[in-house]
Amino acid sequence: MNSVVPEKASSLNQVINQNDNLSFNTEEVIDIGQYWRTIKRAKWGIIVITLCSLMVGAFIASSSVPLYKASSKILADPQKPAADRNEQYIATALVFLYYETQYEIIKSRNIAEVVVERLNLVEKYKKEQKKIKSIKRSGLSESIKEFKSEISILFASDSTKKETPKILSDSEIKVMLASGIQANVEVSGGKQSQIINISYTSHDPKEAADIINAISEAYIQFGLESRLGDVKNTESWLSEQYAQLKQKLQDSESKLSAYRSQQGLVDTEQQQRLANSQLQSLNSELIRAQTNLSSAEEQFLAVKNVEPGSQEFYSLGPVLQNRTANDLVKNVGLLIQRVNELFERYGEKHPKMIAVRSELKSARDSLQNEVNKVVENIEKNYKLAQFQVTNIEKLIAKSRNDIQSLQTENFSLVSLEREVENNRRIYENFQVSLMETSGKSEYNSSNVHIIDQATVPKSPFKPNKKLIIILAGMFGLFLGVVLAFVREALDNTFKTPDAVEERLKLAALGITPVVKINKKTAIPEKQYLDDSLSPFAESINTIRTGLLFSNIDNPPKTILVTSATGSEGKSTMAMNLAAAYSNLGKTLLLEVDLRKPSVAKNLGITNKLGLTDLISGTVSSASEILYKDNDDKLNVITCGTVVRNPLELLSSKKFEEVLASLQTHYEYIVLDGPPTLPVSDSCILANKVDGVVFAVKAEDTRIKVAKEAVTRLQKLHANIIGAVLTVAEPHKMSYYGDHYYSGEYYGTKPEK
Repeated sequence: MNSVVPEKASSLNQVINQNDNLSFNTEEVIDIGQYWRTIKRAKWGIIVITLCSLMVGAFIASSSVPLYKASSKILADPQKPAADRNEQYIATALVFLYYETQYEIIKSRNIAEVVVERLNLVEKYKKEQKKIKSIKRSGLSESIKEFKSEISILFASDSTKKETPKILSDSEIKVMLASGIQANVEVSGGKQSQIINISYTSHDPKEAADIINAISEAYIQFGLESRLGDVKNTESWLSEQYAQLKQKLQDSESKLSAYRSQQGLVDTEQQQRLANSQLQSLNSELIRAQTNLSSAEEQFLAVKNVEPGSQEFYSLGPVLQNRTANDLVKNVGLLIQRVNELFERYGEKHPKMIAVRSELKSARDSLQNEVNKVVENIEKNYKLAQFQVTNIEKLIAKSRNDIQSLQTENFSLVSLEREVENNRRIYENFQVSLMETSGKSEYNSSNVHIIDQATVPKSPFKPNKKLIIILAGMFGLFLGVVLAFVREALDNTFKTPDAVEERLKLAALGITPVVKINKKTAIPEKQYLDDSLSPFAESINTIRTGLLFSNIDNPPKTILVTSATGSEGKSTMAMNLAAAYSNLGKTLLLEVDLRKPSVAKNLGITNKLGLTDLISGTVSSASEILYKDNDDKLNVITCGTVVRNPLELLSSKKFEEVLASLQTHYEYIVLDGPPTLPVSDSCILANKVDGVVFAVKAEDTRIKVAKEAVTRLQKLHANIIGAVLTVAEPHKMSYYGDHYYSGEYYGTKPEK
């Protein structure tokens, strides 16, 4: 009976390996169509979620309070204004720091509080609160609530009474309103240009414009007050220091004047000037005297080196420069010439000759006397020059000593004069700074100017109702798609035969479609018997064909139908499969689910005896418990009397003998077995039949549960021919792939 098992197993393994290779080759391919089919399967859920989101978005858009935004533009120059301002380079980092600082100033609480004061927002807030209270008090329900709150306050504890709201003071209201203004102010710009954009958001358009204009004016006023305040503080400090320095200068001048009067001195500057002038004159005279001494020394040395009576005296410069000596030299020369002439003419002893010689001698004596005078004069001039140089050097040394002694004697005077000079210099500098600061205090120009004042906005910028609705719809659509994919990822049930093959590694024999029960159709268990041409019957025929071709040479004769758990459509499939086999030959439907039998009830069999009675010996022959149908080709043996030990009964040799006896009388036997996981009956029966058909309920059976059941059967070496997807809906399976066909019977049905 089981000799065909190895051949079947080998052929099924080939099919499984082919399916594994096919799934492996297509696993890395991204199937976009699969995503689209997932969306189609969940289209109604996506539509519902999208509609709900649109409704929520429409409600939010309609119930949202409209907000208005007013804005203004301000020109802010990083350089502070001044009457004598020179254009200076400012580093980029400092410019950025300047504008960041201005942003914080504009959004500061000080500016916000100034705005509150200018617009008198505290009084407006009080009036609004009074209106709100009056409106609340006018309603009966609010009166009852106030009465209850007053009663609760009377009977409340001290800690509860402390929590009652207190009335805010004007200063607290001012701080609260200023905080609200700070929260709604937006400042930007100032990086690529000197323009600062200020905007404010409010539910009242006029209030938004008024607050923005008030912020701009308060910011400009703050800058002026800050700058002028600094200038005033500087001017005040300079004035105080100026007065102190003036008094200090006067005191030092008084001390200097008193000291001069007491010592009878003039100022050291005048003394120094006179001493320097005198010393400069002496130095000039010394240079002149030294020059004269050098010239006289040259003449003296020249005269000193000439022997007395030598003719070289006549060639000396002083002698030549002496007119008398020069005339005498010329006269001597003329007389010598005349002596020579008379000597040639008259001789030595001629009276004229004697007279001329006497005259020549007299002239030479006069010349010698004159030369001697010149020499004596040179000596006198040389000694005079030496005396003058020595005398001038003494005077210079004395002047220097006098200057040094003057400096030593006038040390106190110099100190007093220096103190006066320092005090005067500091006093004059402070005087200049004070005049400059006074000029700045009168210059009230600002480096901030309003370019565009805020105007009352005509339409709100929030909420954008169309955008909210569109975003809500997009969010709902996105959420619906995400939930669809999440649901698909979390859903671990079987939906198609392909999923059965892929997950369980079993051949998919076919499906059993859902049967819609009505008055015209039979129950699912009798569908094949009632209408063998229906789509359901064709699905059973497909399963039967798969079983027959699982082993062409030796098709299985005894087939066990089981599932992982109960209520998976195995009994329905077993009954209809037995009916399908009855068209091929004599077939027996044997109910071996001894724990929860259902065949007798579904087929309307009234005989209470069955398989358990035959095994236990209560019934001696199978003919006593047979139910015959379909021209005696389909016989049914039900469970019979429910026993306490079904596992032992199915494991007994008696059951094997009964099954062997039945195989001799029937060509095909279909066993309706119990589920595999709750009990072990199917594990015992799986090794007593030719093959096992595993039923998997579509969109119900968990993949992990089915795998566990198949693994349990395979460990016991059961021949699992294939699996069947039960209670399947073909039109839903079409969402999982285009190759799934959903239709009616093809052809013309014969007349009854």
